[in-house]
Amino acid sequence: MARILLNIGIMAGCVAGLRQLFLHLSAGDPYLYWFLCLFAWRYTRLLINLIAFWCYSPAPKPKGKSTYSPSKDVTVILPTIDPEDSGFLECLETCAINAPAKIVIVTAGDDLYHKTLMEVRRLKERYKPTEFAVHRTQVASKREQVALAVPHVDTDITVMLDDRAFWGPHYLETVLRPFEDPAVGLVGTNKRSRRVDGLGLWARVWNMLGATYLMRHNFEIRATNTIDGGVFVVSARTCAMRTAILRHPEFLPGYTRETFFFGLFGPLNPDDDNYNTRFAVRHDWKIKIQYTQDALMETVVGTQRPSAAKFLGQCRRWARTTWRSNLCSLVTDRSVWRSQPYCVYAVYLTSLTNFAAVTDPLLIYLLTHSSACSSPSTVAYLVSWIFVSKLIKIFPYFLAHPQDVWLFPVYSGFAYFHSLIKLWALLTFWDCSWSGRRLDRIRHAAIQPLRARIAGLYVKCIRHAAHYQDPTLAEFQRLQQQVKGDGQIAGGFLRMVDSHAAGGRDQGHAECFRDGDLRRHPDIWPAAPRS
Repeated sequence: MARILLNIGIMAGCVAGLRQLFLHLSAGDPYLYWFLCLFAWRYTRLLINLIAFWCYSPAPKPKGKSTYSPSKDVTVILPTIDPEDSGFLECLETCAINAPAKIVIVTAGDDLYHKTLMEVRRLKERYKPTEFAVHRTQVASKREQVALAVPHVDTDITVMLDDRAFWGPHYLETVLRPFEDPAVGLVGTNKRSRRVDGLGLWARVWNMLGATYLMRHNFEIRATNTIDGGVFVVSARTCAMRTAILRHPEFLPGYTRETFFFGLFGPLNPDDDNYNTRFAVRHDWKIKIQYTQDALMETVVGTQRPSAAKFLGQCRRWARTTWRSNLCSLVTDRSVWRSQPYCVYAVYLTSLTNFAAVTDPLLIYLLTHSSACSSPSTVAYLVSWIFVSKLIKIFPYFLAHPQDVWLFPVYSGFAYFHSLIKLWALLTFWDCSWSGRRLDRIRHAAIQPLRARIAGLYVKCIRHAAHYQDPTLAEFQRLQQQVKGDGQIAGGFLRMVDSHAAGGRDQGHAECFRDGDLRRHPDIWPAAPRS
């Protein structure tokens, strides 16, 4: 708590100092004062992050023998719901090329399980040093699938892998280097979305937007991790962590039953990587971003059909995650206040106010009404700065793909449209569905074999009961026929049945015994289910 109060005091002192500076510079002009405040709030982190980005250094290769090796110390957990997709097959093969000790693949339902087994058999013979294990849940939930895999991990390092992430041949070797520091518990890497050739116009636009989205994330995590060791999230597309974190007694219960907004909503299926990041920070593990060419993880964003609906669904899910997870880190978890003071400003607080469609016009409005706006060129300088600032983080993409430069206006326009997505995400933050994936269809397919199995067991139970009860019923009817001729005996027989019913059975059972046929009473003898 003392560390938290100290960090808050330092931040408050910085704010107070800037306030006095802006009051002095504005000389009583309220428009200029608020322009300086908003400009500083929005762009100070960009300038600091630029410096930090170029000051970054990855974990070096050990001078002696490495403490960890992929073939002995790494288990990869790979949840999937589409084992026949070419992306999954490439993902699995690029993983196997890195020769981890074990790959645990978890799918959902019997049908996908058998399909996964068929695909895995094709690789087992080619990559014999690696142990392959295939398991299944009966629910299409990434968290449940990962939780099922955790008990099968018996190595020191566990790597989470998305089923559409692709590695280079030295990926695991490079990712293990930060673990030479015993305080490092979670490692993330740089990501890149492949630019796919031969796409139509709109598919090309979505592919570009997906690629630049990941590039902005790369810039942020490399910069903030350099300053105070923090990141907004270590992406679960691929992340490495010490297995001790997964074995912590609080990890899996919280992972599979995470709720939000003071426990009113949940459990969550998405946001699993945010949970991993918060858990590591809360338990004082260091986080390291290994940003090198060998640690590059590739994926494909914005090309799966229907590309527009899927990508926008992903954007909504990511925006809802920002509201849920960042507020959780600031308000309910609060560990970042202690260990990541710069990220509190540069990641968590600014992300809640980053509405470009509001802040950019507001900056122009405040400047034009201030005493600092002496000529139209002043406004032109500000507008130029705004667009240059949007280009800085994604400049490497357009440098690598100059044929897409003409799409930059589309990128800028989407940045403003994203403000509407972010507002909608705030208004629907309680929606924790996995937007962008058709999980309902998969859940239905996974549950169908269970329903069929239960129905079959039910029919067997009914037939089994009938097989043993028919002789008893026949004897019961024979005795009933024998006593019908004697009214006194018959009356005593029925009173005996009524007394038996009163001793614990209901009236329906008594009538059943009188009739001598259970099948005439469906509440006692239910009909076999229809196929």
